[in-house]
Amino acid sequence: MSKQKSFEEALQELEKIVGRLESGELPLEESIALFEQGMALSVDCRKTLETAKQKVVNITDAEKGSGADD
Repeated sequence: MSKQKSFEEALQELEKIVGRLESGELPLEESIALFEQGMALSVDCRKTLETAKQKVVNITDAEKGSGADD
């Protein structure tokens, strides 16, 4: 994979994989391959969300430290 998928692209692909797996119509080998791909996408999405969460925490901490009141 040459280009990193955006969070939205990865999530959309993961949802498609889940739908295909839930259909129950795939051969076992294909199901396993899709499950593996889905797990990798899940890890990527989780890392992206953790990074975003940390950025929000950093921003809110910086705001608290600057003495700004709401």
